[in-house]
This record gives sequence, structure tokens and C-alpha cells, in this order.
Amino acid sequence: MSVGGEGCCDEDHFMECETKLVACDDALCASLWVGMPHSFVYSLSVGESRGLLFSWDCSVVEVWSTVSLDHAVMTHGQFIRSNEEFHLVNVYAPCDNGAKQILWDTLAVLLQPFVGKNICICGNFNVVHLLEEHRYVRLHVIQSNIAPFNRFIDDNSLVDLPLYGRKYTWYKGDDSSMSRLEEFLLSENWCLVWPSCMQVAQLRGLLDHCPLLLTVSKDDWGP
Repeated sequence: MSVGGEGCCDEDHFMECETKLVACDDALCASLWVGMPHSFVYSLSVGESRGLLFSWDCSVVEVWSTVSLDHAVMTHGQFIRSNEEFHLVNVYAPCDNGAKQILWDTLAVLLQPFVGKNICICGNFNVVHLLEEHRYVRLHVIQSNIAPFNRFIDDNSLVDLPLYGRKYTWYKGDDSSMSRLEEFLLSENWCLVWPSCMQVAQLRGLLDHCPLLLTVSKDDWGP
């Protein structure tokens, strides 16, 4: 997942990835940014899950602090050109319902002091808002996750933008099941500061997840 657009730079300036890495170094991040000035923070993978890598372009983003949690990394900083502060949370939610609820409760407590600020929560939430966002397999399991997730969004006044490009962001290998698991959730103030935000699901290639882009560019050149 990445964030990019007007007000900061013409290219992506945040990059967030799920990983299965037990270590991460500057050589890996440098290969992703291709020579651009960058910095990063990561949380280690535990077995096959929970790993997160968050990297940013240092020429347009200044990060002041980071907090690593189970299943999330939170960053606080500003966009250098506009001097707008931001609080960005990268999420790799667990599959277990009880663990998800713990994550929602933890994030709600962390976000409480930042009401009225520019907040973006993004990543793999491992849950959907509506049954229409999941297709076919194990609907009863999906349905049991919907109400707690929507309550977390409503209680924290987060905005779920429409998804462009594709209807789903995750596809099972044989395409027998598909869901919208990745997304950007924005605070109302973020939407006021950058009213042209759009989230776009891009082609997934060989992966089972689609890359997701949040763009704040005012230019819309059409198809």
C-alpha cells in the first residue's frame, strides 16, 4: 500500500508492506526506493504473519516518532512542503476474532488524544464492512467480524472511501473466494485537508493481494 500525490511529491511518498521477514535492513529498503532518500521502521514477522515494513521518502516526509504494536505500527510526523501533521497507522490484523477486537480496542485508545487531527489507518484488516465485499466461501465467519469492525470505524469517526479500480483486494489462488481486505480509513479532518483523496486497487500480478494506492492528486485525466 502507498500514499502519494499533490501537496508532497509527484511520486509515492509512503510505502507500507506486509512481510514475512524476521529482519529488515537499509539495503532492502533502498532497493524499493531506487536511490531516493528514505528511512523506515518495521515490526518483525512472527512465524508466517504480523510482519510490517513502513518506509517513507525523507525529502517530502519528516517522521518524528514511531510506535510498534502487535499487528500495527503507528507513525507521527509532517509533510515538509505543507507543514501538515499526520498520524499514520499501518495494520496487519490477525485472523482470530478475539485478537481483532483487542487490536480495535488498542487502536481506539491510541487514537483518542488525536481527535480532530489528520489520521490515516491503512493495511490488511482481514475483515469486510459488508457481505457484498466478500464472495462465496465461509460467509458465516465473515459476517461475525462485520459488526465489531464497523463499530470501531464509527466510534472513531473514520471515513471509508469508495474503492476504485477493482471491487476486491484479495483473491484466493483459484479465484473461488475474494474479499476487500485492504483499505485506507481516514479521519474527517484528513478528508477536509485533502478532499480529493481516492483509493485505487491496482492489478495484483502474481500476488493474491492487490497493491492499493491512496492518491491526493487533484488531477484526474480519466481512463
